[in-house]
Amino acid sequence: MRQSREKELVAKLAKARSDAEAADTRSELESLRTKPLRPATMLLVRRATRELSQDKPGDAIEDLGAALALQGDVAVLWRMRAQARLAGGDTDGAVSDLGIATLHDADDAVNWETLTAVEDARSDGPAALKAWQHAMTLDPKIPGADKRLEKLRLKAFGQPT
Repeated sequence: MRQSREKELVAKLAKARSDAEAADTRSELESLRTKPLRPATMLLVRRATRELSQDKPGDAIEDLGAALALQGDVAVLWRMRAQARLAGGDTDGAVSDLGIATLHDADDAVNWETLTAVEDARSDGPAALKAWQHAMTLDPKIPGADKRLEKLRLKAFGQPT
């Protein structure tokens, strides 16, 4: 049931007619993706979120690792730890976590947005551009998508002549 609803929402997001519809669909998808988290896991996620806001990525990575030990089958946790690793400058670890996240949920546009940020931080323009293009196929209404696409194209291929 959950997977069929998720597929419906992924399709709805790709065809959203307005920014508001896309935002609502994004929110519903994220709620659906985090729904399987048990209370103990949610406590660790909340603590990690707070630690990231306090610029403590190492502590957040540790807490998200503990969350993954509890529920390693929940793809969104791998993405969250990848985001924390990116914040801490561990781009290799972030790529590794995103590999697992996308293996479990290839239709999560946020996975691909995060991969874009990681590849950009690694100065791999073509990989960042490819990840962003995939994110845009899943969620064409990402705020600032077209501007970001153009910036990534310039980084990947330089100024057109």
